[in-house]
Amino acid sequence: MGGVIHVVQLRFKPEVDNAKIDELLASLKSLKTRCVHPDTKKNYIKSIRLGRDNSPEELQNGYTHMVVSEFESAADRDYYSLKDPIHLALGAGLPPFIAALQVLDIEA
Repeated sequence: MGGVIHVVQLRFKPEVDNAKIDELLASLKSLKTRCVHPDTKKNYIKSIRLGRDNSPEELQNGYTHMVVSEFESAADRDYYSLKDPIHLALGAGLPPFIAALQVLDIEA
């Protein structure tokens, strides 16, 4: 299997201000350099792009932000999603700020 694109859609709680959202997004973006694979001892996230939705279609169903990460392999994505302690710790801190979260992955 080839690479994997990992898409996370976020809906922040209404009381979360823009400064806090910017802080959380910066933390998410920093995962590219903070996540290190235990076998290779190297960063393994190929890319992370994120930001506020700007689609004119009005089909967002309340989701306001998106994080798109790319991995070289499904194994790297699986490690990130299920085992990476840096990613899991960041994710564990999101619930106070997130009203909804949705994740979809596709082959790159």
